[in-house]
Amino acid sequence: MADDNTEKIDTYSFLNIKKAKSIFAKLDYTLRNGIHIQREYPLNVNLYRFLNESENYESLKNYYKDFFNLNLIKEGTDFNNYYYLNFNEDGKGNVPSDNRDYLKSEYIIIGMLFLKMFKLDGNIELDSVSEFTTLLYEEYEEQKNALRKLINDNSSDKSTDLSDQRFETVISKAFEKFGDLGWLKWEREDEKNKFKIMPSFERLRINYQPQIETIDDLIKELKDAE
Repeated sequence: MADDNTEKIDTYSFLNIKKAKSIFAKLDYTLRNGIHIQREYPLNVNLYRFLNESENYESLKNYYKDFFNLNLIKEGTDFNNYYYLNFNEDGKGNVPSDNRDYLKSEYIIIGMLFLKMFKLDGNIELDSVSEFTTLLYEEYEEQKNALRKLINDNSSDKSTDLSDQRFETVISKAFEKFGDLGWLKWEREDEKNKFKIMPSFERLRINYQPQIETIDDLIKELKDAE
């Protein structure tokens, strides 16, 4: 019996760390709300430092697997690594639905369009919601129209066409969601316009790389469905 208890303590060894008492509650809340933890985000750097300790990470992986049926994932390399919780292959986890994070399809398309502009099309200075919106209007007319159709089709009110103001509000909300996830960091929280891309934005690229590279074909499919 004593050996079993010792093994359990070792399995969750992060609980024995002195700092755990002041850090773990906030760390757990952050992870279970879908936020990605990395060197520059969240602002509480102690969360990243605690998680980035190899022994703490391994024991936290055991904790989330055993108690919540969740995977604690580490991705990225060296200075640009990041951490987040993900469901197991069965898609289930012992987390209340209010804490589960789902990206709307239009947000995913907006994120893919941003990555196309930023990485594939060489707009490396693209660092604000307003610049993204302007570029979409001026140089990506076909993509903009297809995106508007997608948003309008998903709207509960299909009686009228989507106005420019409503369309731009959806774009802003998409980037706000990216900020909530820790995929970007706002230069000013009270404005939420200019931002810095965080390493964890790579998660969208990793998950949708083939679609991002062929997004023009996806846009054509949306247009043809009109």
